[in-house]
Amino acid sequence: MATLRALIVSFDSGTWIATVRLDGSPAQTVDVPTNRAIAAADMTAGSRAIVDTGDHNHPADAVVTAVWT
Repeated sequence: MATLRALIVSFDSGTWIATVRLDGSPAQTVDVPTNRAIAAADMTAGSRAIVDTGDHNHPADAVVTAVWT
């Protein structure tokens, strides 16, 4: 199970999906679900995040598990 650092680009509180830019990927973004234990108010653009890629390292298994400023 890999964990990656990322930058929050945007967050949709209706779908609980974050658009993140993974560290080392300056132009590409990916949409990933977010742990609902994280307050929507903390999911601001520019915040740092940890993305857990799941057991299979498949993008569809990824989830934002932590966020900080």
